[in-house]
Amino acid sequence: MSAYDPEWCDECEEKLQPYLDRELNAAEQAEVEAHLAGCEWCAKRYKFEEELRRLVRQSVFEPMAPELKQRLSELRLEL
Repeated sequence: MSAYDPEWCDECEEKLQPYLDRELNAAEQAEVEAHLAGCEWCAKRYKFEEELRRLVRQSVFEPMAPELKQRLSELRLEL
């Protein structure tokens, strides 16, 4: 894998969310996949975004433990 390349990585950054949403055409999708296969920086970013989406989807189906709910409530700042 290669290092960070601002030109290609910026373009990949712009297309990452549409890629994850499966909104790109076949050519754009192939371009992003080729870049991700060759760029460690963007591959890590992609894995992070993919895992974040997975956790968000999971949170919709799993009830929050009362202890966690209480701890989060205690962290709230008064505005």
